[in-house]
Amino acid sequence: MSRFDAQFAGRLDGQTVLVTGAKGGIGHETAQGIGNCGATVLVHARGADHARRAIDLLVTNGNGKGQYLAVAGDLGSLAGVRELVDAVHEAAPKGLNGLVNNAGAAFSSKALSPDGYERTIAINHVALAALTDGLLDLLRKGADDFAAPSRVVNMTALIESRGKPVTDWSYPGKYKQIQAYADAKLLALMYTYAQARRHEGEGLTFNAVSPGAVKTTLGSKAGGPFKIIEALTNPFVGPPEKGSRGCVRLMADPELAAATGGYYSSAKLKKSSKKSQDAEGQDRIYAQTERELRAHP
Repeated sequence: MSRFDAQFAGRLDGQTVLVTGAKGGIGHETAQGIGNCGATVLVHARGADHARRAIDLLVTNGNGKGQYLAVAGDLGSLAGVRELVDAVHEAAPKGLNGLVNNAGAAFSSKALSPDGYERTIAINHVALAALTDGLLDLLRKGADDFAAPSRVVNMTALIESRGKPVTDWSYPGKYKQIQAYADAKLLALMYTYAQARRHEGEGLTFNAVSPGAVKTTLGSKAGGPFKIIEALTNPFVGPPEKGSRGCVRLMADPELAAATGGYYSSAKLKKSSKKSQDAEGQDRIYAQTERELRAHP
């Protein structure tokens, strides 16, 4: 176990956790930390080959306590999300005890997903919601079988404070990379808060994590302003391992077994932006998300 997550040394033996976007960066380090706690980790990447290569590194660098299984699916489309849902059902038929929705993306230019959503919102919010929805049966089964809540952790970002709760997810008008990313992360955060309320008492917890300022390859992949920001800031911020602390803590810390509806930054409970805490706005986003998912069965 790393020096970053050793303080949350709860054991996850016998539990199964899915981590999306685990090919590298924070997702990879989250999979490592959770595996080091003894869990079976479903390691997601867009392609199966990438997931298998990620597992090779996890096994090499781990403490031998975890087990890793590869699952794949392109979260850029709802069809890809459904492929991942099917793969997870096949890999973990007895249930899931945790889900870390880490996968995310930013883009230098505007384009729509196959389902008609601007790509940033499609991956950072719509896919997150669709994947969770498709795995609720496994999460409930895991909670029942393990007699403990199944934990869902959704990745947000500090930049959510600059976001707007947009309602047209095709994102008409002028496109700005940073604003689109902020908007998508705000939607995901507000949706998380609504999830926590809607599923209260069902043996499920829903929390959001901001990794803080850490080294990332998001910018180099995205291009545009994000690439410049990454080049300027990466020499001065912490490693991805540090950014995984919140996810690992929310999965492994026994004291947070029933914690739900929280926002964690640097692995500590914090307050998100005032706009993200608008309960009526959260409910609107939740309702719109549910409508969109039902429109694309």
